Amino acid sequence: MTSRAEREFWNGYKMDEPRQRMFSDSVTPVEDAGLLDLVEVPEHGVEVAPGLRLLPTPGHTPGHIAVQISSNGQTALVTGDCIHHPIQFAHPAISSCVGIDPELSETSRRKLLGALADTDTLLLGTHFPPPTAGHVTTREEGYRLSPVPATPQVS
Repeated sequence: MTSRAEREFWNGYKMDEPRQRMFSDSVTPVEDAGLLDLVEVPEHGVEVAPGLRLLPTPGHTPGHIAVQISSNGQTALVTGDCIHHPIQFAHPAISSCVGIDPELSETSRRKLLGALADTDTLLLGTHFPPPTAGHVTTREEGYRLSPVPATPQVS
């Protein structure tokens, strides 16, 4: 499942060799099997199943999305490529070299981090080195990831 805007973008994009290989390995087989669901993702996001919401975070690509998971009164958010590295918490203007639109990426990062800051939502960083999970806290002019242990603490 992905956003329709994401797939349409890649259909018209001239990919370099590494991206072509990634698509051949990971996207084309799913699409050829008829298993790729394309979803319209409006500005406020869309719930695709109970407790599973897709949120637009454009910039890395025009149709990029983050995934919000809610269950038993708890919420987690998988950043995808919206946040590539923890340095982007303190400095949201830093973009990865593979981002398509760095200014829009920064806007999406700031919006996402602002919405998550000082809440109980668990952030799960797709590309982070450990620790990959934590809560977003406000810090000076930016944000910080306050890590959550991977295993429950016994008191």
